Amino acid sequence: MSFVHAERAVESLTTEREQSPLDLTLGPRLGRVVRVDPSRVTVAVTDRAQAARVTVSDLVALSLGRDFLVGLIETVLERPGVPDADEPPGPDLGDSSVALRIMPLGTLERRAREARASFRRGASAHPRLGESCFAIEGERLQSFLTLVGSDVVSREGLVLGGYVADPDSPVVADGNKLFQRHVSLLGSTGAGKTWAVAMMLERASRLPHPNLIVFDLHGEYWPLTLGGGENHERPIAAGLRIAGPADLGQDSGDILYLPYWLLQHNELMALILNPQDPYASDQLLSFTDHVQTLKHEYLARVGQEDAVATFTADSPIPYELDELVKRLFHDNVSSLPNPSPFRGRLTGLLSRIDACRRDPRYGFMFSPPESTLSYDWLVKTTVRLHAGGGVGAGIKVIDLSEVPSAVSPLVAGVLARLIYDVQFWMDPEGRPPVCLVCDEAHLYLPADKEPSAVHRVALDAFEAIAKEGRKYGVALFVVSQRPTDVSQTILSQCNNFIVMRLTTDHDQAMIERLVPQTLSGITGMLPALDVGEAVVIGDAVPLPTPIKFHPPTARPASATQPYWTMWSELAPSETKIAAGVAALRNRLRARD
Repeated sequence: MSFVHAERAVESLTTEREQSPLDLTLGPRLGRVVRVDPSRVTVAVTDRAQAARVTVSDLVALSLGRDFLVGLIETVLERPGVPDADEPPGPDLGDSSVALRIMPLGTLERRAREARASFRRGASAHPRLGESCFAIEGERLQSFLTLVGSDVVSREGLVLGGYVADPDSPVVADGNKLFQRHVSLLGSTGAGKTWAVAMMLERASRLPHPNLIVFDLHGEYWPLTLGGGENHERPIAAGLRIAGPADLGQDSGDILYLPYWLLQHNELMALILNPQDPYASDQLLSFTDHVQTLKHEYLARVGQEDAVATFTADSPIPYELDELVKRLFHDNVSSLPNPSPFRGRLTGLLSRIDACRRDPRYGFMFSPPESTLSYDWLVKTTVRLHAGGGVGAGIKVIDLSEVPSAVSPLVAGVLARLIYDVQFWMDPEGRPPVCLVCDEAHLYLPADKEPSAVHRVALDAFEAIAKEGRKYGVALFVVSQRPTDVSQTILSQCNNFIVMRLTTDHDQAMIERLVPQTLSGITGMLPALDVGEAVVIGDAVPLPTPIKFHPPTARPASATQPYWTMWSELAPSETKIAAGVAALRNRLRARD
C-alpha cells in the first residue's frame, strides 16, 4: 500500500463501519479448547488437515458466546504417542495429536444493538473447555484488521505501515497514546530503526504544528533538512548543529551554541572539576561564589532588578568568563595583608578551564560569540528549539556529530534540561507538547550503575523527563540498538515499545521484562523479523502482531553500504582522500 493510499485508508476508517457485527465463526474451525491458563490457551486440532492452515504468528478466534477472544498462535505442537520428557504434562487431546498454544491479545466485542463490532486489548473473559477455535484468514482477516484501526479518528491516526499477515491493511497507531507516556524503538543494527524514525517524522511534518527535536549523534538525519531532489520537494525538518571548530565566530541561523553560563554548576563542574583533586571542595565553593556575584552584577547592569531577588547561581544569567577567571586567579595568588582562604588551591581548576578554552572542539561552549552575552539571547535560542508550525520548522534535527564523544552526553543533557525547564515554567494554557527523539540512546543514557560525571548530567535530565515530563508536555522517543545498555529507569517509564529484530538472548530477555507478562511470548518472534518489520507493544496499537513499516520518502544517511557492489564499481579517489584529510585537519565536515 502506498503512502497516499494508506492515509486515505485512515480517513475511510472513521466512516466505514461494519454494517453487521463481524462473525469470525465463518472461518475454518480448527479445534476445541482443552486447557485454559491465565495467559495462554491450548487448543486440540480435531481435524488434522486443518493444522496445515495455520502456523506461528497467525491469528485465531476463540468463542466467548457472542464475543470472541482473539489470540496469536505461539506454538504448533505435535504430541507423539510417547510424551516428550522436556514437555510439561499436557492436556488430554483426545484423538488429536496436534495442539496449538495461543497467546490472547484482545476481545472482539459484537454489539448487536449498535450493529457493529469493536476490538479492545486484553481478555474480558476466557473461553470455557470445549469452546471452538477458528482461523482468521482471507476476507475476515482484512475486515478484522481494518476494524482494529477504526476507532482511531483521522486526526489522531499515525499510519505506520501494513500488517505482515495482510500488507493491504494499514497499521494505524493512536498518535496521542504513542507519545503521551514515552515510546522506545529498539532493534539490532541494520533492522531499519533510522528509516522507521524518518518515516514517523515525515508523517508528523504534515501536521500543522508538530514539535519534535531529534538528537542526531552521527548526522544521519541531516538529509531530512534538505529540500529538492526526486524523492521530496520540501524539507521535513529544520536543521540545527552544535558549532564545530570551523563555525566559531559565526552566528548564523543553523548554528547552535551552548555558552558556559547556560550550564548549571553541576553540569559545568562535570567538565572542569577533578573530584580527585584534594582541593576540589574549595574550588567548587570559590567558583560558585564568584558566579553568583557576577550574575548579580550583570542583572543590575542591564536593569533587571526584578530578577535580582530570585536568581540563583544556577539561573541562566550571562556573565563574562574572562572576569571569572580573573577573580579566581586573584584568589589563588592573593597574599598578605588580605590573603584569600583559597590561596594556592585553585591552580587545578584554572588549568582545566584554560585547557577547555584553548581546545577549539569546545568552542561552542567556551568561545561563543559576543551576542550570547545579550540578555535576550536565551529567548531567541529557546524559540528556535520550541517553535512549531511552518514547513520544516516544527521538527528540529540537532546535529551533534562534531561534538567530542567525551562530552556529547553532557550536551544532550543540557539541551534536554533546558527544554524541560522552559516547559515547566511556561503557562500551561500556551504550552504545546514537545517530543525529544533520543537516537543512539545507549551512548548517553547508559545503564551503568556508576556513570561518569558527564553521563550523570544526561541521566539526571532525561530520567527527570521520563518520570515527570508527561505533566508538562515533554515526551521521550528512545531509539537504541542495545536495549540492555540503556537506563532501565528510562525504559521502564515507556508505555509503548516498537521492537524490531533482536537476535541476542540478553536483549530479548530485557524486552520480556519490560512488556506485560501476558505478551512475553512476543519475544520469540523478534529474531525472525525482516528488515523494516516490528512488533508494536502498548496501547497505541491494540494488536501486537508483526508489521512492516512504510519506507520514508526522504531517506536518512544510514543505509547499509553494498560492499561487494561498491568494491566492483567504485575506485578509490586520491582527490577525495586528500579532501578528507583536509577536512579532518580543518574540522570542517561535508554534509551534503
